[in-house]
Amino acid sequence: MPAAEGLPPDLEEDALRLLVELLRIDTTNPPGDERPAAEVCAARLRADGLEPVLLEGAPRRTNLVCRWAGTDEERPLLLTAHLDVVEAKDGWSRPPFAGEIHDGFVWGRGAIDMKHHAAMCVTVMRALARSGVRLRRDVILALVADEEAGCDLGSTWLVENHPELVRAEYALGEIGGFTLHLEGKRFYPIQVAQKGVLWIRARTQGEPGHGSMPREESAVGVLAAAVSRLSKGTMPVHATAASLGFLRTVGRAIGGVKGAALRALASPALAPTILRAIPDRSLARSLRAVLSNTANPTVLRAGDKINVIPGEAEALIDGRSLPGHAGARILEELRAALGPGVTLTVLREARALEFPFDTPMYEALAAAVRRADPEGIPVPYMIPGFTDALAFSHVGATWYGFAPVGLPPGVPFAELFHGRDERIPVEGFRFGLRLLHDAVRSFCAPP
Repeated sequence: MPAAEGLPPDLEEDALRLLVELLRIDTTNPPGDERPAAEVCAARLRADGLEPVLLEGAPRRTNLVCRWAGTDEERPLLLTAHLDVVEAKDGWSRPPFAGEIHDGFVWGRGAIDMKHHAAMCVTVMRALARSGVRLRRDVILALVADEEAGCDLGSTWLVENHPELVRAEYALGEIGGFTLHLEGKRFYPIQVAQKGVLWIRARTQGEPGHGSMPREESAVGVLAAAVSRLSKGTMPVHATAASLGFLRTVGRAIGGVKGAALRALASPALAPTILRAIPDRSLARSLRAVLSNTANPTVLRAGDKINVIPGEAEALIDGRSLPGHAGARILEELRAALGPGVTLTVLREARALEFPFDTPMYEALAAAVRRADPEGIPVPYMIPGFTDALAFSHVGATWYGFAPVGLPPGVPFAELFHGRDERIPVEGFRFGLRLLHDAVRSFCAPP
């Protein structure tokens, strides 16, 4: 597809100003209070003749929906971002809600997750309105609340209460389109899958008694042994279509022994040894997370008096399941890892998602990446977390994580999510904005 008409320079500058303004609005969830951020975005859209609608799943938990009408030759494309952010704890180098530009970066909670994409999507919609272009499909913008707490008042609420406003063939949201530097090459992951959620209570029981009289099989002892086994062990490797696509594409591009090792990660027999040998432990953790079901103990509870042996102990476990048949085995694998004497109760469950990466939308994103960076290599991948994709899939959307950011080597993209000193390069933001605009215009343009 040809490159789309470029962004007006004044809009590109205002996109950066909008990002700074959004970062200065504290939308920490809980409590959320996304309304001020939604109103700022709505004012920008109205300035170019668009008609955004504000809808609330609860007071001040505001969602914004806006549409640029096409010719209806094709079903709509949905652009979406969440406006809430996680807590910013102590230890930041710059104030987390000041939106400062320093050392070539915009600093602030939400710079990467994901107010940058909200600012980009608003700007793309404004550019469409200014151009007056008649695209062959509607383009819908949905800025949502509450993603960081499970989506109940945001994307899920919209889908359940106003599905006609957000029904689309494709959706573009987090996480993807960022520069991944590996072995001197630049890759651009496009998210095609996300893991499911399985939150579990693991409980053990034993005979209670006085703290001065030890028990051979106390509830605390059995639980501690089970949690220790779980923490030290690993669940079996299952290579899904998304992880296979990633490993094969990256492995071929890198070549040599390292490329062969990456491709060999698809083997359940070889993967544990290769993962242990990878010197970049952050990379190894990321690969392990998408090659197997995972279960991490996060909360431990037992007793409330130092001189009483409790009769019951429990752990809360954050389980993340792979798509398909492999994910269906997570409880079986968890029971095997914990060992005997542990009762499991499912507290919350959400299914995994995996979308094909041979669609016209995926090809349009890949082509836009190559236009923006002729040496860049688009690659499908899976994220270990969850996003608004699950809700929007219920109205038929094929979701791709594509919130592009140009990153220089050494900037740890994954570590910026929910971490201290969240920031985005100014030039990387501009790069991502132009890339997103090109992808949307090119994909939706009349033949």
